Amino acid sequence: MLYKVLDKSAYQDFIKSLIADHQFIGPKKKDKATHDFVPIKDISELDTDYKRTTLPPAKKLLFPPNEELVSYELGDEIVVEPVIEASEKILFGINAWDINGMNFMDKIFTTDFVDANYVAKRKKLTVIGIDSEPTETNFSLSMGADYATEGFDLYITELKDKYFVRVATAKGDGLLTKHTTAMEATNEDFSEYSKYKDDYREKFSKDVRIKNFYDDFEAIYDNEQFWSKVTKDCYSCGSCNLSCPTCFCFNVKDDMQLNLTTGKKTREWDSCMIPEYGLVAGEHNFRPNKENRLKQRYRCKLKTFKEKLGNYSCVGCGRCIEVCMAKINIADDIDSVKKEVSI
Repeated sequence: MLYKVLDKSAYQDFIKSLIADHQFIGPKKKDKATHDFVPIKDISELDTDYKRTTLPPAKKLLFPPNEELVSYELGDEIVVEPVIEASEKILFGINAWDINGMNFMDKIFTTDFVDANYVAKRKKLTVIGIDSEPTETNFSLSMGADYATEGFDLYITELKDKYFVRVATAKGDGLLTKHTTAMEATNEDFSEYSKYKDDYREKFSKDVRIKNFYDDFEAIYDNEQFWSKVTKDCYSCGSCNLSCPTCFCFNVKDDMQLNLTTGKKTREWDSCMIPEYGLVAGEHNFRPNKENRLKQRYRCKLKTFKEKLGNYSCVGCGRCIEVCMAKINIADDIDSVKKEVSI
């Protein structure tokens, strides 16, 4: 890791140069409450002063909601051609918890099976992170996701009269060298940055008692009364999954042309919270009720991948809390598990 500083007077020219030379994706104000990560053509469109984004930016770029995987033709021979669409992009302005969400997705799509579509997009994505203000529902500090140590090329933090830049890759260093002039960070710069980070962590108002959850979860796993209480208002709509930066379940479907000889396979996001998720042939459903579905979602987020990959598959961004029509709150439920076991 290299540490550099960028003068504030050079910052805008740096961004303008990146926009001019690259396919540039960044945060743009959508309405009074939210921002969206979209292609940016002019620096006037870019707004990094955001709290909420509609969808996790890295997830929708690397793992699109709908994606063609292969095309095929049926004849004397069956011809199958992979469809991999990837182009060089800069993802600018992504915060630490979404970078950590992307790091988790990197593991999912390369650990047991290497997903060529995901990997091709990931290799061509340059990631430039920034610190953004946490919402009142954000508990990423509790999940250890408020700070990213990998998964980015550059990470920019605004200080009083300069930008502190963490340079994680040779590609990131090359961008700085090509598009601007950055200086080596001094001891004074490090001191100012350290003070900034201490103050920044004070902005996370939501705290959860996650430390004992790994074992406490098993104590309430078969407690039907607890899960009925937690899910009593759940609509099984799947909004929590669709807004989550680490949910990766998908369906694959065939789209056959009317000629019955050509077609394609596409995948689309799926949700473990909808009733049809566990439905198989013979009308058997492995997860027939919402209590079981939410219980398994919490296991996936807070236990399963802690066992398998060493990381929670929840980064504490709070999106699922905000989009839930039933006001189900994963942070409060983590604390409820602790209280239930402590009684």
